[in-house]
This record gives sequence, structure tokens and C-alpha cells, in this order.
Amino acid sequence: STSTGSGPNACGIACGGAEDRTNFTALLAEFRRQLNLVRPGLLLTIAPGAGIDKIAATDPGQYHQYLDFINVMTYDFHGAFEPRTNHHSGLFASPDDPSTGDVRFYNSNDAIEAFLERGVPASKLNLGIGFYGRGWTGV
Repeated sequence: STSTGSGPNACGIACGGAEDRTNFTALLAEFRRQLNLVRPGLLLTIAPGAGIDKIAATDPGQYHQYLDFINVMTYDFHGAFEPRTNHHSGLFASPDDPSTGDVRFYNSNDAIEAFLERGVPASKLNLGIGFYGRGWTGV
């Protein structure tokens, strides 16, 4: 659920309902069950948004058991959808970042830590990297 509009609550945390958290885990469980019926060992992965608010909207501590990998989209934290410039895929938080609230934690390190703190094994986490840049004019 990043700016690309993917995942539960894609149009913002307020967009979905409280049941989305449980339903997303149930959906992954059913995907895993169906894949195992077809051929055990088929990979099931997701690419969730990396904003701490997006991570909190789901339950990675529960759903990781149904997945082989979680490809964390640690990019597009910031962009033209915001009124000021900022790093779109910072590795760590910057003490100079003027962001407030959950947006202060929009960086790769804090995203991966959020998954680990929720019980996701490190062996299931892949750090997504955007191999592109963003530019602004008039700043």
C-alpha cells in the first residue's frame, strides 16, 4: 500500500475497513492452501509497502507463515505527491528530515525493523531497491 496503490488499504489507511487486516491474512492462507493442492513447494511472495503505517495496517507476524518471501518496497517513500522534497528511498532516517508522525520512519532500516519486531524471520525479508531517481523543479 504505497503510492503505487497496491495492497490492503491502498487508497490510504482510512479507505479500508477494520476487517482488512484479518482478511488479508486469510487471503494469503487460502492462496497457500490452493498452491499446495496444485504442487507443494510453489513460491508465494508479496511486495508490501514499507511505510510504518502501511505495515501496521496488516499483520505480518501472522501472515508470514504462508509466504516464502516478503519483498519490501523500500522506495517511493516520498515524491511529487508531497508538498516538499525528500529522499524517495533513504536507507536510514535523517536527523534533518522535517517529516512528522509516522512519516519520520519512512526509510529502509525502520521498515525492515518493523517487520522483524512483528516476528517476521529475517530470512524471509528482501529489501526492494528502486534503481531510479526523482527530480524536482523550482526548489
